[in-house]
Amino acid sequence: MARRIFEAIVGIILLGGAFVLAYIFQQNYRTGVEYQSLPVPISEIAPYTVLDDNLFEMKDFPKALAGGYATTLSQLSGRIANSVIPAGLPIPLVLVSSTEQSRLADPSLEVLSIPITPPSAVGGLVHAGEKVNIYRIIPPGAQIIPIGSTIPISEPVTLIAENVLVVQVLGDDGSQAGTTSTGHQVQAHVLVLAVTHEQLDPILNLMAETKGSALMWVTLAPVKS
Repeated sequence: MARRIFEAIVGIILLGGAFVLAYIFQQNYRTGVEYQSLPVPISEIAPYTVLDDNLFEMKDFPKALAGGYATTLSQLSGRIANSVIPAGLPIPLVLVSSTEQSRLADPSLEVLSIPITPPSAVGGLVHAGEKVNIYRIIPPGAQIIPIGSTIPISEPVTLIAENVLVVQVLGDDGSQAGTTSTGHQVQAHVLVLAVTHEQLDPILNLMAETKGSALMWVTLAPVKS
């Protein structure tokens, strides 16, 4: 019995000694290692979440491990999560991007594509970043009844949407329109647009009307000083 008590006391002493040694090692390690505060998510962040400062807290990590991670809240605020961002861990910068890179446009705008022909869109010389006006043209003798109405359109030319932002111009195979590195010319056949809620329905209705006799014409919007 006495032997067991002795062994238990020795075990407790050894365990206590191990804790003391671990504490001393930790203190010495922290003294010799430079630390840096990094933002970490308070809870898991879902993909496509627009980030703001309230989603994060600051925690200390060894500075040697900080490469490739967000080091300030300003690197995260206003950007968007490309995938799930785990809670409590430093955030690799590859997991976030600007909203424009992720969605091609501000998240408040809806992105859609419309088919074009070069003659109907300034000869195909429309570039990303420009703004366009979109018109409906009714050829002579044609009759177009707008969606939700029974009365044919009487105006031969109607402005459908103005100052619409172009975010991409694509060829019929989905590649970027323009001259490639090999000198091949890719004709513009698709405009990718960022539109407001007010612009969306008129443009979609025009897409339906062009299945009949209506024509769509795209012009470069005037540059306003």
